[in-house]
Amino acid sequence: MNPDAALIDAVRHWVHFDNLAETLTKQVGNARTMRSTYEDRVMKHLEHANMKNAILQINGATLQRSTRFKATDLSWSFLEEQLHEYYKSKGKSDDTNNIMEFIQRGRGGKNIEFLKKTINADALVKKTPSL
Repeated sequence: MNPDAALIDAVRHWVHFDNLAETLTKQVGNARTMRSTYEDRVMKHLEHANMKNAILQINGATLQRSTRFKATDLSWSFLEEQLHEYYKSKGKSDDTNNIMEFIQRGRGGKNIEFLKKTINADALVKKTPSL
């Protein structure tokens, strides 16, 4: 295969799988939204029927009401607020700014090269065929 054909083939495949990934991501998001909607409905029905502790059996699986702890997302502002509160509660001098600067300097990261897709506005407008 000549180099130009190999490049064209690689680009064609990249575009195909990029489009597939976008479609699947949208479908997963929609499925999760619908699952959540029906989960809310089931929970409300169980609550209304005074069956909060019911165990439902369906397709070889069991469904039952449960709880889990979901931690708040950790952000720089949350970390900073908590450090300020820590020093305040201990009655110590606040060293939050120095700690935050130290952590941010040491955080690190790396640059990653990737293909960036930009959609032209013209491509979004469906052109009607001329006669």
